[in-house]
Amino acid sequence: MTNKTLYSQPFKKTWAIAKCALSGLTFTIASFISYPAPLWAQSAGNLNELLSSGQANFTLDFSDTGRPHKRVGGGSRGPCRIADNPPLTALTPYNSAGLTVAESPSFWFYIPYALTPEHSVEFVVKTGDDEVYKTRFSGNETTPGIVNLDLPSTVSLEIDKNYNWYLLVYCDPQNQSRFVYVEGLVRRINRPDIESQLEAATPQERTTLYATEGIWYDTLTTLAETRRTSPNNTQINEDWTNLLRSVGLDSIAAQPFVSCCYPEN
Repeated sequence: MTNKTLYSQPFKKTWAIAKCALSGLTFTIASFISYPAPLWAQSAGNLNELLSSGQANFTLDFSDTGRPHKRVGGGSRGPCRIADNPPLTALTPYNSAGLTVAESPSFWFYIPYALTPEHSVEFVVKTGDDEVYKTRFSGNETTPGIVNLDLPSTVSLEIDKNYNWYLLVYCDPQNQSRFVYVEGLVRRINRPDIESQLEAATPQERTTLYATEGIWYDTLTTLAETRRTSPNNTQINEDWTNLLRSVGLDSIAAQPFVSCCYPEN
């Protein structure tokens, strides 16, 4: 046996052991490498955890608008008073002000009246003294429940600008001067940093992402549309109840979605 053979065998054995060790070390290091999780996953596992932890903050400071907001409209007597139903209510945070990233967002309301063609509903959006959008609807045998009113695609909210909206329900077909109303504020913000996450997310993940960022209108709309298409999904119904409860709208959570209305010519 030559010296070369004597040295080569231990070397081969040592190198084989070293390769195994290095391979194991590489695997161990790789197992600890983590990539940034989506924003909704960083904050909470799901919407209910996010809400219960208090991480979802939908508070919007609207003190610069110089006007209080009104998310509940009442009628003390006559046709405007519905004894067994909650009053006309905007599905908004306590101060009736919220954020959106949508150019033409949706607005959601609980209407306690059985609307007929003799009733009418008026929806107005303004910025300052400028009227951006105004439409009037007639009821189409609509039963009491939650409705949504969409801004048409021709109406695009500007970024970082406050818009006041008003919903008036003429609840007495015999007296058009009698109505109840709610009003609030919406502000569109620009968030290109979350656009790619939204594109890749499921509807439930989008809801949680919007809630993480405190974007009220889009949180509500995404969850409402998901609930409307999956009315028997227990988790989605629980998310809906907890979202409304988080802003003090417990009495509205069990109300059905209804279709309303059609524009007057």
